[in-house]
Amino acid sequence: MTGAEGEVPAAFPRTAKALREALDAHGVAPRKRHGQCFLTDVQAIDAIVRDAAVAPGDAVIEVGTGTGLLTHALVEAGASVDTFDIDADIQGFARSLRAWPDRVRFHLGDVLEGKHALSADLLAVLARAHATAPGRVKVVSNLPYNAATPVLLGLLALEAPPTEITVMIQREVAEKLLAPPGGDDYGPPSILRALEADGKILRRFPPQVFWPAPSVQSALLRLVPRPARVVPAARERAFAAFLVGVFSRRRKVLSTAVRTACPGLSAEAAVAACAAAGLASSSRPEDASPEELLRLFHEATG
Repeated sequence: MTGAEGEVPAAFPRTAKALREALDAHGVAPRKRHGQCFLTDVQAIDAIVRDAAVAPGDAVIEVGTGTGLLTHALVEAGASVDTFDIDADIQGFARSLRAWPDRVRFHLGDVLEGKHALSADLLAVLARAHATAPGRVKVVSNLPYNAATPVLLGLLALEAPPTEITVMIQREVAEKLLAPPGGDDYGPPSILRALEADGKILRRFPPQVFWPAPSVQSALLRLVPRPARVVPAARERAFAAFLVGVFSRRRKVLSTAVRTACPGLSAEAAVAACAAAGLASSSRPEDASPEELLRLFHEATG
């Protein structure tokens, strides 16, 4: 690849072997406490950029700079990139690999504040991208597996989410986010995702595309947020908490599960809320569609 600025050194490590040698030379290695598995397969990286349809003028947010190989590919596709990482050493390594153009901005820090809220820095970057990008606003990342679900649900909950999200995550997590009603994988994450975005698994990857190789399979997931919100942003957290309460009793009848989520609700009121939402009170939570559960939330909470 040849960038617009022509600043890519010939020695840029575009192979797993060259990358490992460069990491060793810098004394940098994956850290278990950050759950680091570096994506080192250049064909996988190029496939991600192609599938994300990254084009000149696009504003891309990358969560997890890692070794900078994906960052490099995004830049070579013409995007403006804001890349985040929690590890100063690995981001410092990535920054050392080339003379990065001005349209690449490195951010050191966690994109999550607590377990579920997105950081102020990430929100500011996203707002700036929406205001200034001549192209689309995208999230394209090899997401840290332990942060994938809260990051994705946090992005979908925003009033102005990214235009598209294309991320490498654990395959099991991707399948849970896309799970339909009726199965064990169906629950709060898949319900929230279904109400806010269309989703599709684009590719599946073996552990060997990473170093060190994880013990799980991976998948490239695309989420396309819908232009009109179904869940009001002001009630998103309340609805998520309601779903967690309901699905904590997923094997119980729905009226019982609703009372777990809404402890102040009488048995009669729970049955009435189910009926008003068009649901049988004797059904199970996992049998209700996302839209039906949203109606039930409104009926149960007023």
